[in-house]
Amino acid sequence: MTILYTYITIFTVYYIILALVSLKPERKIRDKYTSRDNNMCVVVYASGEAGYLENLIKQLKSQSYPKERFSIHVVLDKVENPPEFIFQTDLDINVININNLEPIGKSQAYSILAEKLSEAPNLDAFVFIDANNYVNVDFLTNINFYLTKYNVFIPMVHYIGEYKDLKFWDCVKLTYAKYIAKFIYKSRTRLGLTNLINTDAFVIKKELLNKIGSFDFRDKISEARYTLKLAQESKIVAFTDEVQVYRNPEKYDTRIPSLSKRIGIFTENFVKSKTFMSYEYIFSLLVPNVVTCLLIYAILLAHTYKFPFIVSYSSILITFIVLALAFCISLFNAQIYAKEYLYLFAYPLYSIGHIIKNFPPIRFFRTFAIEKTRKHSIEKMMTNVIVTDGKNDYQCQLELISDDGLARVRFINKGKSYTTKNNHLRMVDAMKELMHKLEDFGLSIKVCQSCKYFQPIVDGSTNMIKGCCNCQFEGRVAGDMIPTLIWNTCPNFEKQNVVNLF
Repeated sequence: MTILYTYITIFTVYYIILALVSLKPERKIRDKYTSRDNNMCVVVYASGEAGYLENLIKQLKSQSYPKERFSIHVVLDKVENPPEFIFQTDLDINVININNLEPIGKSQAYSILAEKLSEAPNLDAFVFIDANNYVNVDFLTNINFYLTKYNVFIPMVHYIGEYKDLKFWDCVKLTYAKYIAKFIYKSRTRLGLTNLINTDAFVIKKELLNKIGSFDFRDKISEARYTLKLAQESKIVAFTDEVQVYRNPEKYDTRIPSLSKRIGIFTENFVKSKTFMSYEYIFSLLVPNVVTCLLIYAILLAHTYKFPFIVSYSSILITFIVLALAFCISLFNAQIYAKEYLYLFAYPLYSIGHIIKNFPPIRFFRTFAIEKTRKHSIEKMMTNVIVTDGKNDYQCQLELISDDGLARVRFINKGKSYTTKNNHLRMVDAMKELMHKLEDFGLSIKVCQSCKYFQPIVDGSTNMIKGCCNCQFEGRVAGDMIPTLIWNTCPNFEKQNVVNLF
């Protein structure tokens, strides 16, 4: 109880400071005039369905900001049916169309483009934005103004649409996200403290990006780690609601950094941190939400009412009342509507349920039960192949297995078998794992994938790579394409030095 009381007391002081800072009236800036217009590169990332990409491009092209001061780069990461609109030459848009078997991901796409433009002259800042967003006509004008104040900042995300179309717990998470942005992020920015970066939309100066290095935005925890890298350089991720983006609630990423991962970041960097900002940030990762804190106070009050404690019941009661008042102030400043109070108060239940659900023993039994009751969709195919040690050839068999879309390969030789250890999204990766295993024993498998005449043809399928044979054997018709698959074997096989998957 003593440790719990100390922890909650520290949070109470922190929260009261945020509430007092938020009481200061916000001065609305109507004139966004600056003496210098920054040169900006707007990077739009799209993956999967084209969605609202065309609308966003039209909104960016109609900005009130001087058109010669910004350029638009669109990254199409395996986009299905991209709109022809963006390929029109009169739009003056730089389009990078990535059509791999699988999307390369937002962080790699951003890193590639940032590295490509790292030496671009007269470029001041990058504006990264997801294709699912909408923007106002003064979006870039507002960004230009706040570039005079901050090196990196995130905008206010407004969710358009009705809550009635969402599930209850999605409404809870959306309301909590709004509360965090309008109160926590805004107050922390006023105090000069950093906030968690949001990769759906953020702005960063080019010189800072060149110093920090490439992105790594696999999930929310990787975003937290990148924020920490900025804090180590004493650079805050500021928040401003003057810069705004809009998106539909169904496109909202409802993932949250897990408590265990946040504790992991804290323990890893407690000794490594060198600046006050980085220390404060890793401690902020352990802060509970205020409603949970009020519930903990209720538990402490019940305990001290019946049992002796290091502090009196009245002292805890006074602190509890002060925190409750600070919470009321935060609700007023966050502009939470009356109908959203229920969702906000339900968030601790969601948070506790999420922790219990992912508690290791419970997660293990839950996964075990799902695996036992789930019906597997298994497909198998047997094929004959040749394996060589450089001198002799051996007839062997391959069994290609697809288990609920995940691929693995079983190699059979003289009654003995070896199955690849990992499940892969693509059969070609399972084949690659087998080839590396055989190479450890001085063996190589004579299949098209490892033949120097094999040219892959990427068709978007996950379980195979189709291709064609480029071997100029006797009698071949010039220009004729001979289709083949990665596990075929023929007498004209010649091993290549490097296995090219793409």
